[in-house]
Amino acid sequence: MSTPQMMLIKPRDRYGASLIFSILGLFALMMYILFKLQSSEPAPSHKNSFIVPPVTHKPIYLMTSKPSALLYAKSGHSLEEYTAKIKQFAKLIHTLGYTTKMIPSSELSSLPNDAILFIVDTPAMTQKTKNAVKSFVQNGGNLFFNFTAGYSDENGKYLGSTFVHALTGLSLNKRLGFVTFKDEKGNGSLFVTPKLLSPLSLYLPEGKNLFVVLYDKVPLYDTPATLQPDIMATSFSQATPPVGIDAAKSIRQQEAGMAWHGYYGKGKWVYTAIPSYSFTDNREQEDDFKKLLSGIIAYLAKPVSAKIYPFIDNKGAIFISEDTEYKFTNFERFADLAKEYRFPVTAFIVANLAQKPEHKAMMQRIAQNPYVEFASHSTSHKQIVGKSEAYIINETAGSKKILDKFASSPIQGFRPPREELNDLMRKHLAQSGFTYILGATEEHLYPEFDKKEPNLLIIPRHGTDDFSYLVNLDWDQDQIVRQMIREANFVTALNGIYTLSIHTHLFAYSTNINIMKKFFHYLSQHPEFKIIGGKALYQKVRLAKHLSQKLEQKGKQYIMTVTNDNDTAVNDLYIQLFKNPKAKITSGSVNNKNITVKINNSQSNVFLNTVPAKSTVKIYFTLENMKG
Repeated sequence: MSTPQMMLIKPRDRYGASLIFSILGLFALMMYILFKLQSSEPAPSHKNSFIVPPVTHKPIYLMTSKPSALLYAKSGHSLEEYTAKIKQFAKLIHTLGYTTKMIPSSELSSLPNDAILFIVDTPAMTQKTKNAVKSFVQNGGNLFFNFTAGYSDENGKYLGSTFVHALTGLSLNKRLGFVTFKDEKGNGSLFVTPKLLSPLSLYLPEGKNLFVVLYDKVPLYDTPATLQPDIMATSFSQATPPVGIDAAKSIRQQEAGMAWHGYYGKGKWVYTAIPSYSFTDNREQEDDFKKLLSGIIAYLAKPVSAKIYPFIDNKGAIFISEDTEYKFTNFERFADLAKEYRFPVTAFIVANLAQKPEHKAMMQRIAQNPYVEFASHSTSHKQIVGKSEAYIINETAGSKKILDKFASSPIQGFRPPREELNDLMRKHLAQSGFTYILGATEEHLYPEFDKKEPNLLIIPRHGTDDFSYLVNLDWDQDQIVRQMIREANFVTALNGIYTLSIHTHLFAYSTNINIMKKFFHYLSQHPEFKIIGGKALYQKVRLAKHLSQKLEQKGKQYIMTVTNDNDTAVNDLYIQLFKNPKAKITSGSVNNKNITVKINNSQSNVFLNTVPAKSTVKIYFTLENMKG
């Protein structure tokens, strides 16, 4: 475990671990700094490309700490920097349309019971302050805190994660502790991904990769069984946790949490391990971090939040496909395995190979396999981008014309050779009846409709493919299977789509098919994994896009309005509720007698057997013991 003493402040550092270990001094500066911190500012007029109405008109409080201010000054920074840091975060909150008030730690007892309190980058606190914070949340307050909050006392004595643990149950990971994350150029950076089914990602529905700027080491935590991370540290591909530069071993999934939400007594909290400047210093994703902060505030402000399951009836999904090309006859091995385990798979087939006389009988046999969906991998498997329009039409529409003759129903999927795609290809794919594309690695976990061809769904590829396993990594079969299992668990834990793409000449070849057999066996033993074909995936994402829900409160009664703007009914719909786990739903009803509603208190979800096309359904329910 790396020790906090290693967290030295460098010229670019703003507030490293020396904040935690510096000896308390400069007492004469105390009153001056405290004076600078006492301010109350309204939200200024602003221009903001991300605009969402504020969910509360009450002020958001930011706590100031004399011990933290003095500890910061003692570390060699200017007297104004601690003040500027708090005000910078307040300014960020202002841009979202909220007002803020600074409150010294000595006055926390004056806070309204349902107030929202932000404790930003505050490493040093007295025990009295910590008790006041806990009492505030215990009695119904709403708290955001971050980074090394309360890691030291007022004298700079290191206490570790005791304060964080007391409120959340999180404990600093003993194996890794504080970790440095850097890019290939040595700059501090980290990718993090919000879960799709989290109240914090209310305005980030696509599971987008966020690039976090870092000047400091960040703490890694052990997540208790009672919590699930809302945001996780990821690699760029989002299929695995990242590798810390100074970590002796790879970071495990249970160590990759970066933000959590939960309940303490009657109140709520959100904690994140990242410093406050990470919300502001990535200018390219400024709006994304504003969306994240807006989701945090909305969660803290509302007694209950709700989100529709990303895949209608599932929290996450697995998409397994084969590029059916070289060693074409191995296609049958892949198809037989899918039938044995009854898993729906998708085959992206090179059309010219499919229509060869020696392959036609096999294609006809596999077409009768209900677990194999035919799709296109172009006509010839040659480069398409940069070619003439006539050539592009032949490789796209032409391949569909060939494969439709074999398929039991018209094909809808396309996988471009070399993962190359341009506007002309998109145009002719859409015009010829394709509805989805398996693309390259994207910066989001959830399939998205193309911005220029809105009827084309782009499925992001997140799993390591078999070429990388067998050629680049040269792993044995058991190593590969273990990594596939890790990736499937990690991506679906984020409620995304895990995509495993194999080839006829690699994983489907010879004894390599045993890799797939072992992986399929693992999936068969874990029914929580939802394996889905391309057409079904397209349908679920299309339906989800035109579904919405709104939750209103009237006393103890809640009214959930579910709107289906689709031309078809949506069946087996699940909606997750984010509420105090001690609160119980004691009654429930629906305004349509033809709809069955089931409410699961232990899972905190609502199930509707159907939502008719072009309709609005209202569900009425009551929550008892809402405040724990």
